[in-house]
Amino acid sequence: MTDLSIIIDTDIGDDIDDALALAVALRSPEIEVVGVTTVFRDAPRRALLAREVLNLFGREDVPVFAGCSQPMMPDWENFPDGQKLGRQFEALDESLQWTETRHAVDYIIDTARNFSARGKQLTLVTIGALTNIAIAFHLAPDIIPVVKIRLMGGLWSRPEKEWNIWCDPEAAARVLGSGADLTFVSFDVTEQVVLSDEEAQLFVDSTETAPRFLGDLIKLWGHKVTLHDPLTVLTLFSDLVSFEPMCLRIPLRGEERALTERIEGEPNALVSIQVNVDDAKKLFLERVFGVA
Repeated sequence: MTDLSIIIDTDIGDDIDDALALAVALRSPEIEVVGVTTVFRDAPRRALLAREVLNLFGREDVPVFAGCSQPMMPDWENFPDGQKLGRQFEALDESLQWTETRHAVDYIIDTARNFSARGKQLTLVTIGALTNIAIAFHLAPDIIPVVKIRLMGGLWSRPEKEWNIWCDPEAAARVLGSGADLTFVSFDVTEQVVLSDEEAQLFVDSTETAPRFLGDLIKLWGHKVTLHDPLTVLTLFSDLVSFEPMCLRIPLRGEERALTERIEGEPNALVSIQVNVDDAKKLFLERVFGVA
């Protein structure tokens, strides 16, 4: 069994990259995916889609838990698309059975404590809003020093809001201020890693069921495929991305609300600064298609 054990906390079903991140994690022998949790706008329905992806990759053993559908301070009237879900749910097998009743927050807390008691390291790979993590830290502050967080989020090089932070800035600010071991794989870097049309077509044309299902999701997505979340997973066991300690803050008021600002001060996170784009795409495709 690998020493790199992770829970993936995801808002699968809007952008295509969450499903692709699950795929690359499941196809990477360096990683043990111990569970998947879902967050933001109808988390139970997201859990069904995660369950389907896991099943198609032959991982019925990996449990899925629905978490918080609402951010800590809901403001749907001023949020893009309100509570509307993405088109990828059109591909969902509506007959799929999913019976987990435990809340994702409880699962995260219990698993972190279990790993700590056994002297094992647990990493939370967060590729959506940070609501589940913030509430878990609030309810069980004892888990803060015993987990690592590898998150896709933030945009520090220019004054624009990044989606995962914007979805729940209060949660993001709480996690950032928690003292946890944080590594940001930020939008500044992930936006550079984009599949060509030919590379994306490999999924559509695949003769293997699981990648071909991802191809169906890519078609429903209907945009360029940017590997935000898959790159976050790949950084767990590769040197594709360079990081630098930074002091970040997330304002919660005014026009700056939900920005990720780099400020002077003691570093509170490792933050991505550079990526090898070609090698990242190559490794991603090798893993998903089972070459490596």
